[in-house]
Amino acid sequence: MYKEISSVDFKDKYLVSPEKYEIIDVRQPEEFTQIRIKWSKLIPLDKFGEHLNSIDWNKEVIFVCRSWSRSRYITQVLDQHWYNATNLAWWISILRFNCQECIESWNVDTKYFEKK
Repeated sequence: MYKEISSVDFKDKYLVSPEKYEIIDVRQPEEFTQIRIKWSKLIPLDKFGEHLNSIDWNKEVIFVCRSWSRSRYITQVLDQHWYNATNLAWWISILRFNCQECIESWNVDTKYFEKK
């Protein structure tokens, strides 16, 4: 069954025990270099098939992208093939709603995110 987690729930869980999660960012490299969630892995959607085996499926796997359309798509596809994955809905909203000026200045709270 397709699963989704809100950015608020994700933030609460991830900060407690980030080691339990495998965060896969399906954006393009240029997006990933601007801002990313700490310890996330970049696997662009168009290269996903080549890297399916590099994901640690023993952890809770969460897919992210800028808006949630790409991550939702891959989560739905994987769900149809019996992979246990979750889509992070609107991850950038953590910054947008809690710290709009962080987005514009790239002055990101490194507790949640890191600049590359």
